Amino acid sequence: MVHRKRSLVKRARRVKYYFGRKEAFTMKTNVWTPAIAGMLILFLVPARAAGSDEAALTLETTVVSATVYTDRAQVTRSGRIDLRPGAWRIVCDDLPQGFDDASLRVEGAGTAETRIMGVDIVILRGRIAESPRYKELKEKLERLAGRRDTLRIELESFQSSLAYLENLARFPFEKGSSKLATEIFRVQDWKSVLEFLGGERVKTNERIDGHNKKIAKLSEEISWVEGELRKMQMHDDWSKRVVVDIEAKTAGSLDLDLAYNVGGATWAPEYTIRYRTAEDAIVLGYNARVRQSTGEDWNGVAVSLSTARPQIGAASPEVQPYYITRRMPRIMKSAAEEMKVRGGRDQEVAFDVTAADVARAPGVFEAERPGAELEAASFAATFAIPKRVDLPSGADPRRALILEERLTGTLARYTAPRLSQNVFVRAAASNTLAVPLLAGMADVYVETGTGRAAQSIFVGKEMLPQIAPGQEFPVPLGADQDYKVTQKLEKKEYLAKEGAATKKIRYHFLVTLESFKKEALAVKIQDRVPVSTLKEVRVTNVDLEPKPAEQLENGIVTWNLSPAPKAKVEIRVAYTIEFPGDWDESMLNIE
Repeated sequence: MVHRKRSLVKRARRVKYYFGRKEAFTMKTNVWTPAIAGMLILFLVPARAAGSDEAALTLETTVVSATVYTDRAQVTRSGRIDLRPGAWRIVCDDLPQGFDDASLRVEGAGTAETRIMGVDIVILRGRIAESPRYKELKEKLERLAGRRDTLRIELESFQSSLAYLENLARFPFEKGSSKLATEIFRVQDWKSVLEFLGGERVKTNERIDGHNKKIAKLSEEISWVEGELRKMQMHDDWSKRVVVDIEAKTAGSLDLDLAYNVGGATWAPEYTIRYRTAEDAIVLGYNARVRQSTGEDWNGVAVSLSTARPQIGAASPEVQPYYITRRMPRIMKSAAEEMKVRGGRDQEVAFDVTAADVARAPGVFEAERPGAELEAASFAATFAIPKRVDLPSGADPRRALILEERLTGTLARYTAPRLSQNVFVRAAASNTLAVPLLAGMADVYVETGTGRAAQSIFVGKEMLPQIAPGQEFPVPLGADQDYKVTQKLEKKEYLAKEGAATKKIRYHFLVTLESFKKEALAVKIQDRVPVSTLKEVRVTNVDLEPKPAEQLENGIVTWNLSPAPKAKVEIRVAYTIEFPGDWDESMLNIE
């Protein structure tokens, strides 16, 4: 009978635990009176008989999938539970503390025919030490500390061995020991002994160094885990519990999926652009660097990456009318008047539950959910990483290859001898990947040769802007070493006589382009002719040889030349600058 009475007390405790009322029952198990027992029986038995009390079950879940955006993640946890016919209250404490309450969605399917009657989020106070995440970190801390202690014991042993070896190595040379040493070993044997001791000292030092590195790495991991535990302890005043009310019509199993948004996750694109000279092709590598500090570890999780940007919002901005009015003086209010307090309960938040239709297999029933369902179209690309990902919260980011494809485009060569004595290769590429390229840094390589003779040359980093599918964008590919280009000032002439009303200075420039290619390729060459913004200054007698393909009003001049293999082409640029005779040459920004 005593055992029966105690179980009833524990039963009463479970009832208050489900609803989050911390002070509902304060009795101790070793305190029992017939009066209290009668009150409990009167309270519990009729409730079960009337069918209003729901049985409670704990749902254990694991993270099965995550869609990562640039500023958050949509995470799905899944767990299975066995049900008998009746009303059930299923509780789950596995979700991280920082998840977005409004984003929670619950779906279920299984062999039991069920209805999801409602979903609540209950705030629990002072329960962080019982959370799965806290327990997991505590266990991890114990494992790491145990491994570090073992390594430290081994390290002490190695250090003792090293000291012993050093004493043995010094023994023959210590005062008074030489005679004893020769009695133990012959003189010619000591060489072998010392070589052996030297080798052992090297091996022991390597072991000591290796253990020190392992201990340092473990200490870093321990510091991180301790920091996470301290953060959780600082927020030990509350945690969240998801409560799902289920009505089971038939017995069977039910798989519940809990999907929610949580901050602290992000991914950023990283690109590699490779120009393969042997194939005259451009290959783009689209990579992603994923990191997460959501407060829960991802172990064997199916991760997808989305180019959608939720931070922008779903609705487009609307232009509002612009009315000009007089400014009115602002009347300052007190802080109490400015403050608005929202009413409502902070203990529980209720949510409507929606989900997409799923195909029913024989013997599998989808949990019914009253209410309308909404399906939204997607306007962004989502990449599914083919391999499941292990990414603990707060760990170093992981790099994943999204895709690697050839791009269509044309190559062009460009040089501006006045600024650089190099011929640069540019590609006008088109984004033929049918997915947008987010803005990110690209490492650019030029690959020459084929097979084992192939070489990959890193030519620099470039920032790619956001590029839509089908959009053309420039790809700089570095300098082409098969060209040599120079520009020099051949002559500077002062044409006016001393004291003349107008001073005249004539410039003669020579541009030389030499090709070492095996074939003639077009090169775009640009230079400039000065343009005056002052009415007192004129630029006259401009001579350009050969005739340029284009000459703009701003003075930019363009030639499109195709030097023959191992041939040289020359461009001559000459012009005269005229300005008042009483002006000094240093008053103008001329060469």
